[in-house]
Amino acid sequence: MEAGSDEAAGACAVVVAGNGSVDDVKRCLTSLGLVDEVVLVAGDPAPAELPGARVIDLGERLGRPAAVNRAVVTLGPEVAFVLVTEVGLTWDDDAVAALRAAARDTPRAGALVPRLEGSSPAPALPGRWVGDALLARLAPDVVTPPADLPGPAVLLRRAALESVGGWDARLAAPFADLDLARRLDEAGWLRVAVPSARAVRDAVPDVPESPAER
Repeated sequence: MEAGSDEAAGACAVVVAGNGSVDDVKRCLTSLGLVDEVVLVAGDPAPAELPGARVIDLGERLGRPAAVNRAVVTLGPEVAFVLVTEVGLTWDDDAVAALRAAARDTPRAGALVPRLEGSSPAPALPGRWVGDALLARLAPDVVTPPADLPGPAVLLRRAALESVGGWDARLAAPFADLDLARRLDEAGWLRVAVPSARAVRDAVPDVPESPAER
């Protein structure tokens, strides 16, 4: 679980998960600025091509946890950090630089989470009010995620992500995020909130989370 200076200077790949229009993806990528590699992982359908990005066509709709896992295993050994973003996010100009700086300053940081603003829908349960009340009681961190919870916007140290086996793709995204956070904690990695880095969720991406589609 050691992270050295060579790793801190390693390449950073952006993994864009979710279905959306090409314009939505371009807006997200433009807000990120220059990065070492971009992988768009989508399906049903995926864009035939996207300038500046490598497109992985899943051939089916998968939730974010499974989609990101699929992308990470295709990355080269030079990639030390993985920036996960959903299609419907835009990032402040200096957000990625702030996350990378925090990673350099905290070698044991496995997940670095920006300040996420905008729409953050919770998973739907049968019966709107009954479902919301039950979810708030059983899983309050899903309704109001902690600031350091890895989710739709997060910079992950690749060594940390791979040491715990990635996301559990059997779980819907909010619960898979909580599970990943728990396993990172148990493995001794830190989760760091970086409020100086901001991302805005200004659209809800088409990322199905039903068991049949994960």
